[in-house]
Amino acid sequence: MDLRQLEYFRAVAETGSISEAARKLHLSQPPVSVQMKQLEQELGVSLFERGSRNIILTEAGRILYARSGEILSYADSTKREVSGTGATQILRLGMTPTVVTTMMPYLKRYASSHPSVRFEVHDGSTYQLREMLDHSTVECAALRTPIKQNNLNSVTLLKDDMIAVSSREQHHIDGDSVTLEQLALNPIILYRRYEQLILDAFHCRNLNPDIYCLCDDGRDALMWAEAGLATAIFPGSMRDISQNLVIQTIDALELNTDILLAWRKDRTASELLTGFLKTFVI
Repeated sequence: MDLRQLEYFRAVAETGSISEAARKLHLSQPPVSVQMKQLEQELGVSLFERGSRNIILTEAGRILYARSGEILSYADSTKREVSGTGATQILRLGMTPTVVTTMMPYLKRYASSHPSVRFEVHDGSTYQLREMLDHSTVECAALRTPIKQNNLNSVTLLKDDMIAVSSREQHHIDGDSVTLEQLALNPIILYRRYEQLILDAFHCRNLNPDIYCLCDDGRDALMWAEAGLATAIFPGSMRDISQNLVIQTIDALELNTDILLAWRKDRTASELLTGFLKTFVI
């Protein structure tokens, strides 16, 4: 399996057709078809289900598609880094969308003293970024707890309490803070990442909240709150993007999450990563 085969494979997967993939790659159809057959033979699995109109990925194909993107991205950044030795270096970072504001002051400080360093940032959920660390797609990543930290070194960047956010028309509870008992009386929007943490806090108080919406991204929860549909609960670091909304702290000490900068414990940190970690006063 080589990089060219992976490029051809992704083109076929994205176009749903050998002929369309060949056109996209500026090739004739036979070379692409031959490479796909060789790739399937080498892996010993079928990557495609060939229908009457288009090609659909099998389960094995979907796995390879997800992995191949990381592999090609890593290969490309490695090529640029090696070819630019002595001129520029590339630091591969992972960040969840909700930790960017926390990371930016550190990145600015580091960049000001390392003008030759360039950055390659991978977005994803904490679980996706943890997987990227395991596969060395990124050298370090800003993650949120709760997360299994086995085989990771980490430093805590921020202890982030949860906040309740609602539109002015949806806002029914006065004051700078709100209790879980008060929140349980109104419809709630939960960011799935913290579903269990938040529900456990309610259930420990024998409360059964009205979960109006459960979503996969904190920014989606914010949009639902902006629409005045319910009150959203998510990390306080999202406060800066919750403009024109009513923000209240939640009187529940257990409702918090840590933002960590993590890197692999079983890998010797590169000189570039070591220098970057010094920015965090480790």
